Amino acid sequence: MSRGAAGRARRAVAVPARTRKPTRAAGPAVVRTIEASGESAKSWDAAVLAAVRAAKVKDPVGVELGRLWAELEGPRLSRFHASVKVAYRQSQRSPGRGPH
Repeated sequence: MSRGAAGRARRAVAVPARTRKPTRAAGPAVVRTIEASGESAKSWDAAVLAAVRAAKVKDPVGVELGRLWAELEGPRLSRFHASVKVAYRQSQRSPGRGPH
């Protein structure tokens, strides 16, 4: 008789656990938002990106669209506008020990 796949014994192999490497400075962080607006002659996407750049945030982590609108030239959209909230992480300082 031949042994099939069900007849084979499997050995447990120890695999080391992966640890997450911190990508930011150690310590607590808080996510803050800042409002900004941008405009573009190309598209709403470009207007949103212009608004994110206008926020002058170092490392944005997200964007919330508040309002999109466009100007009309006849039957065509000519200028795209976006009002957004840009989210970014801000690390908190650990409370230091003051004089007693």
